[in-house]
Amino acid sequence: MDINKGKQKLELIKGLLLIAKISIASGVSWELAKMLGSKHPYLAPLTVILSIQETIQHSAVYAFYRIIGTLFGIAATIFIIKHVEVNGWTIGLLLTIGMVLPVVLRLHKTIIHQIALTILLVFVFVHKTNYYVSDRIRDTIIGALVAIIVHIIIVPPNYVKEARRTLTQFGIDLGQLFEKVAYWVNNNCTFVEGENLIDDTTNLLQELHQVEKELRKAEKSLRLNPFGRNKKQQLKQNEQFLFQLKHGYTYISGVLTTFNDWSKTNSLPTVDGQKWAVQLQVLGEYITEQANKNVENYSIKKSSLDVLDLSLIPLQIRIPPELESHRYQLSLYNDTLKLIDKLKAK
Repeated sequence: MDINKGKQKLELIKGLLLIAKISIASGVSWELAKMLGSKHPYLAPLTVILSIQETIQHSAVYAFYRIIGTLFGIAATIFIIKHVEVNGWTIGLLLTIGMVLPVVLRLHKTIIHQIALTILLVFVFVHKTNYYVSDRIRDTIIGALVAIIVHIIIVPPNYVKEARRTLTQFGIDLGQLFEKVAYWVNNNCTFVEGENLIDDTTNLLQELHQVEKELRKAEKSLRLNPFGRNKKQQLKQNEQFLFQLKHGYTYISGVLTTFNDWSKTNSLPTVDGQKWAVQLQVLGEYITEQANKNVENYSIKKSSLDVLDLSLIPLQIRIPPELESHRYQLSLYNDTLKLIDKLKAK
């Protein structure tokens, strides 16, 4: 399955939907503002264009900020605007006065920008028409409400599928990294290949951060979304799957470093290397298989706790019975030595 091709197709559909929403909401808001007596109906679709964001929550928050900023900006200018002359100096002075308090109050930067925009436009247009102030307030509210309603009614944003695609790709790449490390261990941990694997691990970490970002975006897309209830369980499963894959990433990163250090001592027995290679190969194949199933056979009825059950994987490596009681201490000892070596490095 070509995940990247599917992602590009989905992005195209999302873009076309966004265009349709902005167009429809702009037309509706213009006519509604005009119907209610506005002499400046373009202010309503202007708010629509600015307010429709990637999620309903983002749109609602931006629309709220725009309304608050508009009201604040009007309040800051309405009482003195008719007593000053329109020029660059008076505009600069009004902008300074109007934005000082919001900055001191640490209001959101969107509100501050809307205050500045309102002060500028009110200052210019109120000298030409007495309707601008009332039209701006009414049309801003109309545009904000229409934008949110259209965003909700016409295919509300839902980024759960995109997040799952990104997560699946990360799982596949993680499984492949396991298999690469297995091959490397089975071939005596060569230096050049080890450096390449370290680079792969770094790249995979960036991919992990992107998956986390996509899941946060998906979670936000379900807020204020009346049709998103069924997707919340899917999102929960994705989060659980990622939680398990993150443990897999932490494991393979540590294993790679350990084998790299072990090989430098020339004390890595060939037989042990082969056994560990088999173990890593099995883990990698299992993770890749589960990642593929996450796309092909995805079902919200499937328990999130069964997404990646590593207890099904046989353990290939055994340690001498006399060392069993010391395995935790040895693990801590080795991790501590590696940390001290890293801290000493210049």
